[in-house]
Amino acid sequence: MGLLVGIYAPNTPTLVGDLGVRHRPTELALRELGQRWGPKLRAWVVISPHFVTGGGFGVVGQDRLRQIYDFTGFPEEFYQVAYPAPGDPGLARAIVAQAASRGVPAELVDEQWGLDHGAWSPLVHLSPEAAIPVVPVSIAPNLGEEAHMRFGEAIRAAAGDTPIGLVATGSLIHRLDLWSRPGSSLPERAQVFLAAAHRALENGVWQELWEVDGQAMRAAAPEGGRFPLAVMRGALPCFSGKVLAEELEFGAVSLSTVELIPCPQPTPV
Repeated sequence: MGLLVGIYAPNTPTLVGDLGVRHRPTELALRELGQRWGPKLRAWVVISPHFVTGGGFGVVGQDRLRQIYDFTGFPEEFYQVAYPAPGDPGLARAIVAQAASRGVPAELVDEQWGLDHGAWSPLVHLSPEAAIPVVPVSIAPNLGEEAHMRFGEAIRAAAGDTPIGLVATGSLIHRLDLWSRPGSSLPERAQVFLAAAHRALENGVWQELWEVDGQAMRAAAPEGGRFPLAVMRGALPCFSGKVLAEELEFGAVSLSTVELIPCPQPTPV
């Protein structure tokens, strides 16, 4: 079985609290994904752009994950949302070992990190009972995209026959500089990047995303760059994709929920 599904999901805090907006299409898409895949999974591995490490990848293998409220200035209700998911120390150690076998630096960082909102805000809808173990993993921008792809390969290998779901979170357009500017609008080039990224994911061709015009990518300023998706690319080199929900928040941030299903493995003869 191994890696059963990949999911690209938004991680906005407004998925868990009230700032005058609700993202019902996104919430519905995440809940449907959870209902479809959750009963089949033994663990979630989640790549959060809020978990950034230098020198190597971080992997959290706590038995009981420490929840991190890594945002400030929100109403008190946002800090009351509890997501008491268990961890999976065995899977975390296997990811570190598989990364090492590929020459990719990675280590357990149980004391330094936990489950940040880049992971738990979509998981609240994907897996609301918080019963499926979660292994948070970082991005490490200084290592470059190739290392992220090899790290994705390590995650797939570490799963072995254990059915897992891989979640990468973020926003393909992440222009927080426009958030507080009344009357501002998204640059046309940012919208070009979003449309091209959706086409690439729905076509199941990673290279199309990597060939998107650089100016368009800079205009969109995707959260975490392409690094979360580079991990997904390594773990899911062949897939079929579907954009299940697409929204825009405060005219500055795109919310895309995408399901990526691995290509069938050939049957041994």
